[in-house]
Parts: sequence; structure tokens; C-alpha cells
Amino acid sequence: MRSPISAVTIVKSRTEKLCSLISQLEQCSPTPDELVIVWMAPPSDLSLVRSEKFDIIHKFTTQETLPIAKARNKGMLAAKHANLVYLNVDAVIAPSLFKDGLLALRDSAVVFTSVVFLPSEQCNKPYLHISRDEKQIGYLASNDDTLPQDDNNEIPSRDQEINHGKFSDDSICSTVFFIRKADFQKTGGFDEGYAGFGLNDEDFFTNCRALGFSLEQLPTRTFAPHRPNYQCPVNHLLDFVHNAQRFHSKWGFYPCMNVLNAYAKEGFINADYNQHGIKIKQLPQHKNEDKADAAADQASVKTAYDNVEFTSFHSPEKGTDLLSSTA
Repeated sequence: MRSPISAVTIVKSRTEKLCSLISQLEQCSPTPDELVIVWMAPPSDLSLVRSEKFDIIHKFTTQETLPIAKARNKGMLAAKHANLVYLNVDAVIAPSLFKDGLLALRDSAVVFTSVVFLPSEQCNKPYLHISRDEKQIGYLASNDDTLPQDDNNEIPSRDQEINHGKFSDDSICSTVFFIRKADFQKTGGFDEGYAGFGLNDEDFFTNCRALGFSLEQLPTRTFAPHRPNYQCPVNHLLDFVHNAQRFHSKWGFYPCMNVLNAYAKEGFINADYNQHGIKIKQLPQHKNEDKADAAADQASVKTAYDNVEFTSFHSPEKGTDLLSSTA
């Protein structure tokens, strides 16, 4: 049986995760009425995949690649239902997800699940199998202040202060969240002015709070792969600094200050950024880059990033009728 909700996901290259997500959605009770897939890259063999359990709507880019924020907006706005759920393509979701989400969803609210991060190989197992293991040995839930210390670029950790920590809960909320389409439209969607890695989720949910929306967590668990990375994501320094400046200009404070403080400690940015704005002092050399790429040294490099100063540079067919819903 279908529920009156549109599920939305975006995919670039992780097509095996997309196949897994579709299979999971087909096993949900109820299922969504439609899945909107936004392809961030040129079409692949799966770009016309169908399901017997719900409609699948494919949206394609008209350019070489589609940025994450623009892809998310494209999918959410293309959805036909008043109720929306956004899903990371690599999420492992509960069979009861749509029943639980619709019961909790209301106007001027964002409803999200708890997220449990696991080794990637664990996420290849069915949800009920993972859930049984969780009860037996106890996995670590991000939203319960128990995430491992290792950082994660795509789904950041919970090790933070409540509002201005290393990564906020907002980075986790976006793994799976429900929202009314009318409310999503009120937000203006994800800010497409953020470039590359970092802070788009923080900006979106900060905007939701500024509009007076409530953010509510379901007891429902979502499992997601844990990708260990730098606590200080040096490989995303330029993107992160640019986005932090944009965030500050909009909201009047810097987000994820533990990341910025880590940059300052490593000498990449000025330590007094909170008083005088962020200035990049040097760029990190990546361990894996080619020696030829690492050899370039320049002084007073200018980039397209506004207000960033450098002092040095190192280089289906419909089935049953829709469920009625009071949500």
C-alpha cells in the first residue's frame, strides 16, 4: 500500500546504493507513492529504472554535473505530494519509516530520524539484521552523543557544542528528514550559493529555525556508513572557509567553530578570525597528491572566493490506493 508522500534522493556515482535504496523502499509498509531521483551526472544504465511498488521520476542535469544543493532543490520542488521526505542515497531505512514520519509530520515542522553510523560493510546488510545486531552489541547513535571520535565529511559527527560545534546536528538531520512541500518552499530551499563541501545543511536548518519551524527527532533509527576522515577536513579548506564566510554574513555567527579552530591551530587560518574575519595563511599539502602538484609555491594568490586572503599557497505502475493521512 502506498502513502501520500514523495521520497527524494540524489545520486552521482553510487548507483549500487541507489539500487539498495529502491529495494528498501519497496519493502517499506507503506511505501511512498513516488521516488524522485535527481541525477547529478550524465545518465547511466539505471537512469530509467522502474519499480512495481511506486512511481520513479527521473530528473537529469542539463550540464556536466549538478551541485548538491541544486540537485536537492530540483528533486524537492519536482515532487508532486504535499508531504516530502529527503533520503541520502546510502541510508539504510526502517520498514516503518513512512508510517512513523507521516504520523509525526505537521505544518511548520521538520521531522528527522536518529542516525546510527556503522562500518560500510555492515550497511550492506538488511535493516532488520542490522537492527538485531544493534540490540545485541549496541551501535553508536549520532543523535545520542555517542558517535565515535573519528570525523566524517559526508555525515559529520555529533562531537560538538549544541549550536556552534564542530558539526551541528543539522549535518545529521539531513540524512533522512520529512517536511511539508509548502514549508520547504517557504525556506527557499537549500542555498545554492554554498560551494563544494560543508555547511549547506547547517544553513538550511538554521533557516528553518529562523522561520519558527520546530525540529523533531523520531525514535526511528536510520543506519548510515561511517567514513573516517580528518577531524579537521584539510582537503576541503577552501570550500569550508568560503562557506563559513557566507554563513556568517547571513546569520551573524560562525558555525562549526571546532573545525575553524582546528584550522587555526594548524596555521591554515588566523586565530582571531572571530574578531577580524577569516584570512587564509597557507594551504595544506595533501599527502596523496603528485609531487609535481605539490611543488608549486606562490605568494599573494587570489581566487574567486570573496574576502579570502592568502599569504602563501601550497599547491511502474500504480498499485493500491493511497493511504489516508491525518498528518
